[in-house]
Amino acid sequence: FFGNIPSFFIRLFLPVRKGTVLCWSYDFKQYSCNPRYLTEYLLENNPELKIYWVFRGTNPPADVDSRIRCLKFHTWEYLIVANTAEFLITNCRTDAYRYYWKKRPQQKYMMLWHGGVALKRIEKDAESQLGFTYLTKAKSDSKMCNLMISGCKAQTRLLQEKFWYDGEILESGIPRNDMLFATESHPAIREKVCSLYGIRPESKLVLYAPTFRRNRSLDPYRIEWSEVITQLRAMYGTEEVKVFLRLHPNMLTVDTSPLLNDPSVIDVTRYNDMQELLSICDLLITDYSSSMFDFSMLRKPCIIYATDIEQYDRGYYYTFDQMPYPVARNQAELIETIRNFDLDQHLMKVDDFMSNTVGMFEDGNASRRIAAWMSEHSI
Repeated sequence: FFGNIPSFFIRLFLPVRKGTVLCWSYDFKQYSCNPRYLTEYLLENNPELKIYWVFRGTNPPADVDSRIRCLKFHTWEYLIVANTAEFLITNCRTDAYRYYWKKRPQQKYMMLWHGGVALKRIEKDAESQLGFTYLTKAKSDSKMCNLMISGCKAQTRLLQEKFWYDGEILESGIPRNDMLFATESHPAIREKVCSLYGIRPESKLVLYAPTFRRNRSLDPYRIEWSEVITQLRAMYGTEEVKVFLRLHPNMLTVDTSPLLNDPSVIDVTRYNDMQELLSICDLLITDYSSSMFDFSMLRKPCIIYATDIEQYDRGYYYTFDQMPYPVARNQAELIETIRNFDLDQHLMKVDDFMSNTVGMFEDGNASRRIAAWMSEHSI
């Protein structure tokens, strides 16, 4: 209430400012995902834009580019920028009243959704699980939105049919996936991440990245890693194998120590950039996360480890038989899957699924296309 009153007067007396861009990610918690990668493209190719990022904490993440102006949420400067920026860009649903702004006719609100190909059911298809508050916010958000983006034909259909949205969908690809195609940058990212966590860059890196459960239980994530790592070492023919554990951003406050039961397992949950982790890892183990589809663009192996397939509360768009990834429902099956993994057969299945089932059209140029849209729609 007290933030909305000054916002009203800001809108009354201050005009929308051409070329001003305000971004945030995951409710002001991270510098990540599609808004980050679009920002970094704009900094290099559209230097005339004045770009702001907003965070809840006093100190922004260390990897924020120095050319970005950082704001703290619920400050006077934030209220001014939110209510006068020409472009507002995020990756998740926005509750405008709680964020203290009301979209003005000259503002363009771009909701660059944080998913691409979806496995677990979302939005209209998960209404009974999402709750009244979220549904109200989602429907209001879709009405405000000027642009959503898609990386494949399956995602376009979801946005049209399940998001309460009838606005423009730009089949641009997804900005966060552009870097997956920029393979020349991956060795430097690998060196940076390995240095941060004190491991050798030549190590084989396995990313374990499950999605969240509403009850926030750790039980579905428990793996006795010593036996699994032994099999991974045999598969790669080296003792230098490290496992990165990265839980979903909704699990940031959860104590992960019970899951770190081997010295080769490293918690990277607080590492901001999931795409950087995907770009440098040699194998992905996940459950219902759409990260599997992003990882497949790298043509690297992925395994589904899911102990609660029958109990998981969101349902699926694809059966596990339809998808190209081997499924392990317990630790013994996970070890057996690693032992018998056939990479060539796996990649043939992945290519067929991405081309013929989901209709993927990612090519590494999403940010360029969205920047062009912004130029075309600027005041």
